[in-house]
Amino acid sequence: MIGSLQKANQLANRHAGKLFLLGLAGVAWYNWRLWQRDKARLAELGQPGPPPDWREWPELPLVSVLVAAWNEAEMIEQHIESFLLLDYPHKELILCAGGEDGTYEVARRHAGEGVVILEQRPGEGKQGALRRCHSQARGEIIYLTDADCILAETSFHRTLGPILEGREYVVTGDHRPLDRQLTNPLAVYQWYVNRYVAARTPDHVGGLKGANCAVRRDALERAGAFRDDVLIGTDYHLARTLLDAGYRIRYDRDSEVQTEYPDNIVDYRREHSRWTRNIIGHSLRFRELRAMLAGLLTVCVGSLMLLLPLSFVVIRGVGLVAWGLLYAHTYLSRMRYATFGKRRTGVKSTSPGPLGLAAYTWLDFFTWASAGIDLLAPRRRRRW
Repeated sequence: MIGSLQKANQLANRHAGKLFLLGLAGVAWYNWRLWQRDKARLAELGQPGPPPDWREWPELPLVSVLVAAWNEAEMIEQHIESFLLLDYPHKELILCAGGEDGTYEVARRHAGEGVVILEQRPGEGKQGALRRCHSQARGEIIYLTDADCILAETSFHRTLGPILEGREYVVTGDHRPLDRQLTNPLAVYQWYVNRYVAARTPDHVGGLKGANCAVRRDALERAGAFRDDVLIGTDYHLARTLLDAGYRIRYDRDSEVQTEYPDNIVDYRREHSRWTRNIIGHSLRFRELRAMLAGLLTVCVGSLMLLLPLSFVVIRGVGLVAWGLLYAHTYLSRMRYATFGKRRTGVKSTSPGPLGLAAYTWLDFFTWASAGIDLLAPRRRRRW
């Protein structure tokens, strides 16, 4: 048996170049077929329709916007001002702010009618801060967003609409980079990938985007609100408790709130590692085997792509052929995502070029693999 494997390996190594070219042709053909499917999806989606008009809603209940802000002094004023500019008439902002950069002091200057500022305590965390915000909120609808987000009427109305029309209890929208980040290729790359994923996401989902989601207060409280202590992954945890309480989560792919995207390698790695750890950790807690396996598979793929070139020592060219084909498929997939996202957004921005996409493909491999290292290290496992 071992001799047969050795002979097969030797034969494959002699024809490694031909195998690679043949495999590359297959990868290119497969991605071309996927692109035909993607173009059909673009045509099917068309342009987003107009957002709901609050003037046509039968009732206009009070909406409480809850925000936890820690070390957000750079963005907090712009965030509060964007809330005040929303034309929905019955709203309040409950903001729990703190940090070493003076976030609370800056936010406190805007306290007044419709804006309540609480001081966030060191070590309280996002979950604890939202718990206190919720205790002060009076609204029948709770809208959750982040302190680095710029609220706008279009996304605000789209997310609230299905609830105010009586069709849903929970709605989540999506997010996009800040306008000033549209000249940053890494931020734009993430947005394009996000638009591609959004286009293939069903109308009801198993998660929440914490930057842009709304829930009826009675549903939130039946699901336990922010009762549990959660160090990271508050959005994932809230989504699971709502689903377990029997509520479905409506997804509006055209509701995009501006939020600050990671625009450098360090922040990108940290955020995406945290997301992967959240999926693995919380899915284990809620016994979501499929989600946990998806997270572990992500870590394994990243690790494999970083380590596979080392197999050249043992299996020679066959290992490099396998690595090259996997990389080619991932790279061509990224090209599809970027092309789809650019056409879907219709926004002038600094798009990543071919070399940029090649670099970002490597960055994704490294990020996925490092999430596994973070997961194994006790001090890094729950790092924000």
